[in-house]
Amino acid sequence: MFIAQRILGYAAILFGLLISFSGQIGEGGMFAAAGFVLVSLAELVRLQQGMYHLALGLPLKNEQIHKILRRTPPVKVTSTTLSIHPFNETEYPLLELQGESYLRVKAFIPYIEQSETEYRFTFPESALVLLICDPRYSHGSRLFQYNDQVFVKLSALPLSVQKEGDRLRVEIAAPKH
Repeated sequence: MFIAQRILGYAAILFGLLISFSGQIGEGGMFAAAGFVLVSLAELVRLQQGMYHLALGLPLKNEQIHKILRRTPPVKVTSTTLSIHPFNETEYPLLELQGESYLRVKAFIPYIEQSETEYRFTFPESALVLLICDPRYSHGSRLFQYNDQVFVKLSALPLSVQKEGDRLRVEIAAPKH
C-alpha cells in the first residue's frame, strides 16, 4: 500500500515538473504538490504503523527486529567470572526491546545445554535456569529466535550486567539470601 502510494506520489511530482517545463506552471505545480502530499502521507502512515503495532502489544515483526539490529552498534562483551564465547571482548549486538536488554546466547555457549527449543543455563555457583525458546520475539520473551540467531533476556539469567560505553560487563550475580 505504502509503496504504491509513494510511487504514485513520485510519478505525480515528475509529471508536475514535466508539465511546468512545458509552460503550464499552475497545473504542474498542482501535480507536484499533490505528489509531495502523497509521499509525505505514506511516510507518516508507515511511521505510525510501527508505533500502533507496539501500542497494541503485538509481537515485533522480523523486519522491525532487523531494523533495530541494523541500528544497534555492537558491544564488546567482557567478564572476569565467565568464559565468553569464543573469547573475552567478542562483539555482539545488545538489543533493547521494550525496556529489556537481549544478547545472543552464543556468548554463553560454555554454560548452555540445548535440546530442541529447551535451553538449560548452568552458570558456576548459580541455580539452573531453564528457558524455552519462542519462535519469534513478543513482549516479555525471555528467549527468542530471529533468523538463525537466538537472543536471551539478560534479566532472566543470574548475572549482573553493566554497560560501560561500548563494553558490556557480564558477571555472575551474587547469590540472593
